[in-house]
Amino acid sequence: MEAVFIRIDKRHIKVPRANILYLEAAGSYLKLVTLKGEFSLSQNLSQFIRKNEISELIRTHRSYIINLNRVDSFDKESVYIRKNKIPISSSYREEFLSRIHCL
Repeated sequence: MEAVFIRIDKRHIKVPRANILYLEAAGSYLKLVTLKGEFSLSQNLSQFIRKNEISELIRTHRSYIINLNRVDSFDKESVYIRKNKIPISSSYREEFLSRIHCL
């Protein structure tokens, strides 16, 4: 499926997968950042990944999952998506580098 539905209040809202920028752990909630705005979900990162098998998403840190198709640039320690600087921890760096295509 090209989209996920997220529950906001009593409605389910369609979010195209391509619009997802990144996800951030926020206590017992999850902040989903998209092109259209931010949403707070009552689940953790692992639950989101298990429920939504989205090949474009990859974990870069214990608190972050990014959309590989939305990466603007990166260095050894961070990924940049729009104006957001997202950390890459050493335990996830190798997998990130294996999934990114560099010339």
